[in-house]
Amino acid sequence: MKKLSKLLAIVLSVAMLATAFVGCHEKDEIAFKIGDSEFTSAMYSCVLFIAAGNARSDIDTYIKDNKIETKTVDYSSYKFDDKGNVSAEGTVPYNTYVRNEAIKVLKQYAALDTMMKANNLKLDDESVQSAQLEAFYQWYYGCSAYNYQYYTGMGYNPASLFTPMGAYMEKNGVAYSTYQKYVEYEVAYTFYFNHLYGEGGEKEVPTDELTKYMTENYTVADSISFSKKDSDGKALSDEKIAELKAIADGYAERLNAGELFEDIYKEEQARLEAENKKDDTTSSDSSSSGDTSSDASSNESTSSGTASSDTASSGSEDKGYTPADYVGIYGKEGTPYEHDMFSEVLKQEFGKAVVLEDTENSRYLLVVRRDMTDSSFENYWFDNMRDTMTSELRQDEYDNFLNEYGNTL
Repeated sequence: MKKLSKLLAIVLSVAMLATAFVGCHEKDEIAFKIGDSEFTSAMYSCVLFIAAGNARSDIDTYIKDNKIETKTVDYSSYKFDDKGNVSAEGTVPYNTYVRNEAIKVLKQYAALDTMMKANNLKLDDESVQSAQLEAFYQWYYGCSAYNYQYYTGMGYNPASLFTPMGAYMEKNGVAYSTYQKYVEYEVAYTFYFNHLYGEGGEKEVPTDELTKYMTENYTVADSISFSKKDSDGKALSDEKIAELKAIADGYAERLNAGELFEDIYKEEQARLEAENKKDDTTSSDSSSSGDTSSDASSNESTSSGTASSDTASSGSEDKGYTPADYVGIYGKEGTPYEHDMFSEVLKQEFGKAVVLEDTENSRYLLVVRRDMTDSSFENYWFDNMRDTMTSELRQDEYDNFLNEYGNTL
């Protein structure tokens, strides 16, 4: 079972998936009884829909990675191997695989029910309310509560960006109350994971293992981005690009001579503002250099204070994190904060300013790599990334544990 956030991203990118799997059933008909847990046909339809979206996403990735040309995808023609990977040598047809995955999820839920009762554990009122709030936004707006607040705060109407989950689920026989229960199960999944592997848990991941993982798979750097495209996405002239490179190189020299990054950052912002005003007046092309706005696609932020709005910037006052309005996180491929420039930034010396060329995003990056374990951060990165890293290190083990336990019920 994969994380709720990833599942939602997958599901929201596809249309009606599960209709081919779901027949007509009574509203409260019990489809499965696993141990002492009973699951209605509506809950089965819900997890079946999620499993179908997940499988289709894997097939889409397989098509892209293997450069298969197709105008329309016949998902039912693909097969999976015994490890759950789409494969030309796979023996499990798409329909069978999706059904098996849905039943696996129900078995995990039954395992969670059983183990939480055995350990006298249950979600507290705050967790239940949080789950219900998430279910509300996902059902009616198609996004998380956080994303709803974020986009409305930016002046966007979430209804124009997402399709409500309810629009999919109701056509597959899933009521809002069932979806609420589904989200509660997802919250319980994370709750019990933290109970086992989190700080103080029976299987707590040692601090030295987490620190080693963090420093091998992530790094942070003060950074400013200089785009080689204008505001319309058109490539700048060679002359203008050379000018931007010279500016970036000049900043690097000054930083290495002892000037503060904060001062350079403010100077670059002032330069941009002046240039943009000039461009507005003359109606000429905007250079869009030194783009210090948040880069959602790479999880790098050069103006919001961190890598991503829901990690380093949130709770900064509580953590005593002071101020680094230009620190971005660079993660290894496959991590939640993967970045195209991770390997290049990781090579750099701590504290040394360098200008790197990010060919993937057509820009230059002025970066000063920083030590995530430095005392000046007051354990900020470790504390904020602990849950994420614990999940990366132990989620497969946890899933196997739930699967094995569920199969005994």
